Amino acid sequence: MLQPTVSLREVTFETVRQITALDVTDRQHPYVAPTAVSLAEAHFNPGAWFRAVYAADQPVGFVMLLNPDAPGALVRSPIDPQSIALWRLMIDQRHQHKGYGRQTLDLIFAHARANLRTKRIISSYVPGPHGPRAFYLRYGFRETGQYRANGREIEISKDL
Repeated sequence: MLQPTVSLREVTFETVRQITALDVTDRQHPYVAPTAVSLAEAHFNPGAWFRAVYAADQPVGFVMLLNPDAPGALVRSPIDPQSIALWRLMIDQRHQHKGYGRQTLDLIFAHARANLRTKRIISSYVPGPHGPRAFYLRYGFRETGQYRANGREIEISKDL
């Protein structure tokens, strides 16, 4: 069976409730903020760029970047000036293990190459048994040896 094409679309007034209703499993809640919190943070940070993840016409997730070079960008932890941050990535529990997370990262890297002056994407993860570490490492991210979020998250990086 052919996988639906994944796309990134703006969150609109008409779609915001669908997007905020997307959720991870109970075991994954400690590892990713709710989409409603992410949207609120994005609206107060001029450096945020966010999109809903769609498979065909079905919303399946949410992704958000932070460009520290954007005018007025708010950054809690220093970010290498040649990097942008993958701030959030969430695929709804009903749509995990279908390749949508990987396809979303492909689109994010293509967006960064085409639109942003950057050499790498950094992110971080909360360590634990149900966290996303293995997913990111399989994609090619590497742990940097640095920590974020007051030492609670392990920083990862992947060159463009």
